[in-house]
Amino acid sequence: MIRKLIPFLLPILLLTGCGGGTLFTRTIYVPHGTPVRLRETVKDAKVWVKDADGKPIAGKMDLPEGWYALPVDDEE
Repeated sequence: MIRKLIPFLLPILLLTGCGGGTLFTRTIYVPHGTPVRLRETVKDAKVWVKDADGKPIAGKMDLPEGWYALPVDDEE
């Protein structure tokens, strides 16, 4: 009897636990220019850094949890 129910119960069990609770994700609007605080470390983020002459150079770095991120409107 249980073997006959497994094909029906297994998908239900998998779907209810799917995504680690992401089925009920809410979206929060953050206005442009508002800084946000990183909740977890972002590994190997692609960043622009300036060299000694002030020229931008592509690089990678870890952005630690707790740092703030915000857009830059005008480039120097």
